[in-house]
Amino acid sequence: MKWYYLLGAFLIAFSCFSQAKSGTTMASQDQVDALLKQSKDFQWADSYRSLDYADQALALTRNINYQKGIAVANNLRGFCFWAFGDNDLAIQSAMEALEIGLKENDPLIQAESNYILARSYMDLNEQKKSNEFIKNAEQLAVKENNWELLCSIYNMKGVIKFIEDKRDSALFYYNMAYELGKQKGIAANQFPRIISNIGECYAAEDPNRAFTYYNEALSLAKATHNQISEASITDIIGHTYLHNNDLKSAEAYLNAALHLAQKLGLRRVIRHAYAGLVDIKLKQGRGEEALVYLRKYYTVRDSLLNTSKIRQIVEMEAKHALELKEQNVRLLENEMRIQNIWKNILIALTILLIVLSIGIYQLQRYRYRKNRALLNLEIDYLTRQHKETIDKYKASLINDSNELLESYDQKLLKKAIAIVEKYISDPQFGVEKLAMEMNMSRTNLHRKIKSITGFPPNELIRSIRLRKAALLIINKVDTVTQIALMTGFDDYSYFSKAFKKHFGVSPSHYEEQHKGQLELLDDLK
Repeated sequence: MKWYYLLGAFLIAFSCFSQAKSGTTMASQDQVDALLKQSKDFQWADSYRSLDYADQALALTRNINYQKGIAVANNLRGFCFWAFGDNDLAIQSAMEALEIGLKENDPLIQAESNYILARSYMDLNEQKKSNEFIKNAEQLAVKENNWELLCSIYNMKGVIKFIEDKRDSALFYYNMAYELGKQKGIAANQFPRIISNIGECYAAEDPNRAFTYYNEALSLAKATHNQISEASITDIIGHTYLHNNDLKSAEAYLNAALHLAQKLGLRRVIRHAYAGLVDIKLKQGRGEEALVYLRKYYTVRDSLLNTSKIRQIVEMEAKHALELKEQNVRLLENEMRIQNIWKNILIALTILLIVLSIGIYQLQRYRYRKNRALLNLEIDYLTRQHKETIDKYKASLINDSNELLESYDQKLLKKAIAIVEKYISDPQFGVEKLAMEMNMSRTNLHRKIKSITGFPPNELIRSIRLRKAALLIINKVDTVTQIALMTGFDDYSYFSKAFKKHFGVSPSHYEEQHKGQLELLDDLK
């Protein structure tokens, strides 16, 4: 009895442990999702905080093996690394997320990864790869109806076209992003960069119009706490003032952009601001100050990309390409396996169909032979009965008997046989003449003969001819060729084929197989 209590206690404890473990996993996933949301919320406001939340989420997801969480965290980290100018780390994170997205068949994760890869490769001046990844991102985002991501993608496509000096195309995509965002109610913090980009398209031809867009974008960036866009827009305004030779305003905006970018760790903005300040100092004739900014510019530029980072990117690309190749090979192997299965099924079905066809053919052949044998027996029987009937009929005339000797069908068949035998040597004798001799229409004759014998009239005529020929061959009345003519076959080749089909052997071999079997001749005489 003790053992039952111990077993019950063990089962209860195990159940509680399992529930606790399941509850812990669910709680952990909820924690991950909360951290990922916080990282997303700070994505445009504070990249450091966004990266910190993403790192915490990634550590937690790896502990519980939450694959989707790992991918989302890597995409968020990739965006932060891009914002910092660490394109190698951005590519690495996005590649890892993309690999999980492909394995999990999650189009949204794949779209976000492709978007980050497009941004990173654009900064590395690899336009071909950037265009390729942004195209993939667009297709996936459209498929998933993710309007916020699609809005960012259209804006990114505009940036790529702007870099390619295709300003009309760039403006087209910027306006697409803006209209889509307004139509779908995208968050307001997504609009400052789009509006600013539209302004850049007008900067060369219409600076006043460009400043209108810049000011609107800057105000919206501050209102929505989008500090990344604020730093970038401030830098763009400074460079526009520099282009217009308003050095004082340019320096003020570039210093403001530099201060905010240094706070946020935005090295691309820092580099761009230093480049503008170098030009300002050169135009002001302050060579020493320009040299200081130039050294800082080179320091930031060199930190953005060096030989080691290039090698890391190439290795990541090679690894990703190999993984994609292996995945394609696996898919191809699966397809070939499925094709082989279908091929084997088709072969099996074909063999089965052939076997069934052969079986049906043999069955039909057996039935034909059986019916042929029955017809021959019936012809033999009716022939003998015909002679007996004649004898009985003669006897009945003598005895004045009115006894009914046979049925109507028997009389009709005997009459048909007698008529065929009468014209047996006439090759032209056929169903038409038989019907005429029988005083019946061809249709009625066909129906009646078929109902009695199971064969049509032409088959009956041919059978009687062949049986007569067989008798004459057995008795060696003449040559086979002459016997064929005597029984109404004017074409020996046709006679030979019909004879073999009927009896199973050729006429020349028939006599040898039927030596000593002359009883049939006696019956038919």
